[in-house]
Amino acid sequence: MKRRDSLKYIAASALASAAIATGCAPADKKEEVKATDAAKPGIHRYEDEQVNEDAVNRMPKFFNEHELATLTILGDIIIPKDEVSGSASDAKVTDFIEFTVKDQPAMQVPMRGGLRWLDMYSLKKFEKLLKI
Repeated sequence: MKRRDSLKYIAASALASAAIATGCAPADKKEEVKATDAAKPGIHRYEDEQVNEDAVNRMPKFFNEHELATLTILGDIIIPKDEVSGSASDAKVTDFIEFTVKDQPAMQVPMRGGLRWLDMYSLKKFEKLLKI
């Protein structure tokens, strides 16, 4: 099995699990929320989703330049560019990770900690860090 196929199946199973868990949650007693006209073409957004997305986008950057460079390189190692499709950086995976970490603060410590661990491991094993 190819690496891309494995990643697709892992992502699909994670999304399916989340969809099932969300779908099984008790319904809120909120009134129906209407989609905004300000949504991008082809992307359906409810008003509360758009408000949340705008709020997250206004937050300051979470990752520093070194961390963003590390994430970009790791993403391109996992999903490299080939003759069929682009790389992870072409798909703006780093921007998505940045958005997700800002939107879900519980993920901030594990993400930053993992990147710091990788830096320390690299320093210990190769006696150097990623240079930007």
